[in-house]
Amino acid sequence: MRLMLAQTNPVRGEIADNVSELERLCQQAQQAGVDLLALPELAFSGYNVFSQLHQLAEFENGQIVKSVSALAKKYRLHLLFGLAERIDDHRIANAAMLFDDKGQRLATYHKRQLWDKEHQYFIAGEDICVVNTRLGCVGLMICYDNEFPEISRALAQRGAKIILSPTANMVPNADRQQLQIRARAMDNQCFVACINRSGVEDELHYCGNSLVAGPDGEVLGLLGTEVGNLVVDIDLRKIDLSRNHQNYIKDLRQLPRAQA
Repeated sequence: MRLMLAQTNPVRGEIADNVSELERLCQQAQQAGVDLLALPELAFSGYNVFSQLHQLAEFENGQIVKSVSALAKKYRLHLLFGLAERIDDHRIANAAMLFDDKGQRLATYHKRQLWDKEHQYFIAGEDICVVNTRLGCVGLMICYDNEFPEISRALAQRGAKIILSPTANMVPNADRQQLQIRARAMDNQCFVACINRSGVEDELHYCGNSLVAGPDGEVLGLLGTEVGNLVVDIDLRKIDLSRNHQNYIKDLRQLPRAQA
């Protein structure tokens, strides 16, 4: 499976412009023989949009989703992106949506671990997300979820071989981000990709450094701080090679409950 991470710098609040830019990325992905194109957290609205969130959030059948679905079908790509998803008139979730190459939505994941002021604007997700695709079994996380090893472990225990995490991580966290993604991959002997963004929104300076880590924690590809694309070939056979020596998922013993 060929994966492309698009480290973008969306124009804050300009959804139509950012969705239009997606077509250019799809063209590049198609030319590179990519199977799955992944974008960052809140890919089309920008991240630091809390004062505008109720105007920018869309329902799951809104114009953003319709546009992404059409592009996935047109370019025969699986597409992953972050979205401010309106649940109802009062609730919004920080979501990641995955579409297949026929334009069908395969999965929606709501961020479980909300960070900082996100608690004021988003509802926290209750479920984890693992979905079987023709490319392999995929698990989804979002940004701050990366820092909680319990989430990636739960995804791996449910069969995820590729974990994808749209992210909007900031300076000075580039080294920390790389360490965490490598650890999540090595702990679970699977592939983990962090799709971070670039640019500046007021006081928030995004650190980029999107990366893909393999089942032994090895870095398979790493971007810098600027806008760019990273294309990595994912060979799922490496998971079996890693687990042939020791298999952390299989060998894990249930921990005792903490005493009250």
